[in-house]
Amino acid sequence: MIPKRIALVGPVASGKSTLATDIAAHSGLPHLDLDELFWEPNWTPVDPPVFHDRVRDALAADTWIADGNYGGEAAEILLARAELTIWLDLPLRICLPRLIHRSLRRAATQQELFAGNRESFGHLLARDSILWWGPAHHHRHRRRWATRLNPGRADGLPVVRLDHPQAAAVRLQSLGLLAPKEA
Repeated sequence: MIPKRIALVGPVASGKSTLATDIAAHSGLPHLDLDELFWEPNWTPVDPPVFHDRVRDALAADTWIADGNYGGEAAEILLARAELTIWLDLPLRICLPRLIHRSLRRAATQQELFAGNRESFGHLLARDSILWWGPAHHHRHRRRWATRLNPGRADGLPVVRLDHPQAAAVRLQSLGLLAPKEA
């Protein structure tokens, strides 16, 4: 039986949103991207209390798959409501090429992201760029999730830790979260 509330976490460019979209398509669970609750126009983050209220309100629903890489109170709200957590614990050597490719594609196509924001080549070269921020925080985020999702959690939240992209599909298919691979 597919859980009704799934948290999908991991570092930048680990494939959270793509995987959440695939699981949502297979399971029928509504997909919630926490970045949509965090960003306002012009890449302005909402104030933490507003963000936490938005997360709490969105996660009050009976069913969802939510993806994001937020710590603190947002993570606590997410994990407290989840019936299952999928942790994409991928190394930087996998995430960094994905991040570069994704960011360049988004800048080139001017793909609209959260709250009408778009990545631009100029923004990608700025000091607050995701291309700088993602790698600079990668190891810290992996350590944070390792601490939060350790096997001895008192609440017994089931955690599926995926540390290699090829293993992810097979494991999630075996759990019924993704459609079986066609022969």
